[in-house]
Amino acid sequence: MASQISLLKDLLRAGERWDGRRFSSAEIDLLSKHFELTLNWNDRLHLTTLTQPQDFFERHILESTFAESLILPCVHQIWDLGSGLGVPGIVIAVLRPDLNVHLVEASRNKAIFLEEVVGRLPLTNARVIRARFESLENLPSESCLTIRAIEGMEQMLLEMVRLGLGTSQILIFGAKSLEDEARKFLTERWQIGSSLIPGSDRRYLINISRST
Repeated sequence: MASQISLLKDLLRAGERWDGRRFSSAEIDLLSKHFELTLNWNDRLHLTTLTQPQDFFERHILESTFAESLILPCVHQIWDLGSGLGVPGIVIAVLRPDLNVHLVEASRNKAIFLEEVVGRLPLTNARVIRARFESLENLPSESCLTIRAIEGMEQMLLEMVRLGLGTSQILIFGAKSLEDEARKFLTERWQIGSSLIPGSDRRYLINISRST
C-alpha cells in the first residue's frame, strides 16, 4: 500500500487541477490520506473499483477538480448527495476550505467511513449527514448540489431537481441524456448545459444554475 500512496503523491505533484493550478503540499497530503483511508476500508465497503493510483487520480480527483472549477462565486455551501467514498465532496472540501461541505450518505457504514476521513484529515469545513437525500428540504440559496454515481439516477432526477430548486446550482455527473431529462423539470429561471468530462467520451458534467 505504501507504494500506491507514494505513486499517487507523485501524480499529484506532477499534475494540475482542471483550471491549471498546481496542487499545494497541504492538498497533496490530504488527498493522499483520503486515498489511503479508501484503500483501508475498500475491502469491507466496496467504495470504488478504481484503486490503482492512476485511476484514482484521473477519475476521482481530477474529475472532482473539474466540478470545483464550475462552482459559482455566490455558492458558500456544497451538499454532496450520495457521497459514498467522498467524491467529489471530500476533494472539494480539501481544495476549497472557504466552502462548507455537507456529505449526505444514507448507508450507515459509508457514513462512518466518511466521518473517519473528515476526522483523520482533518477537515473542519466538512460534516457528514447520515440521511437519504429525499429527506432534506429548504436548503440555503447559496448552496450547490453535487451528484455523482447515485443508483437509479434517471429515476431519482425529479427528486434531485426538486431539492435543488431553492439553491443556486446543481452539478450532476452522468450521461448526456440527463440534460434533456432535467430540462423537463426546469423553468426559464434556470440555465442548463453539459460538458464532456476530460478524458471521457461519454461521461458528462451537467451544470444547472439559476439565471441572474
